Amino acid sequence: MSRITAKPGQHILQYVTRCRLVSSSLWCDEINKSVRVWGLEIEFSGGEVVSFPDLSTRKADVEELQRRLVGADLSPLFVRDIVEDYLGYVFGQP
Repeated sequence: MSRITAKPGQHILQYVTRCRLVSSSLWCDEINKSVRVWGLEIEFSGGEVVSFPDLSTRKADVEELQRRLVGADLSPLFVRDIVEDYLGYVFGQP
């Protein structure tokens, strides 16, 4: 992996280098059984990794978010806001 260096005072944008789909099972008391949930593990150019293990039971919704994030100029500091906005859009929440 090549390193990017900045001159003093120069700001380098971070970007998403990898966005991996992850799945797990969670117990749902309402239906009294385990359900598969989908999430993302997001890696940034600075080496940071941010995980969202249980975003949705609908794989297609998480895959669409994954598609949008890959290669995005985005700081790890703001990824939670982006994910929350996307889920609000998908599920119709304000």
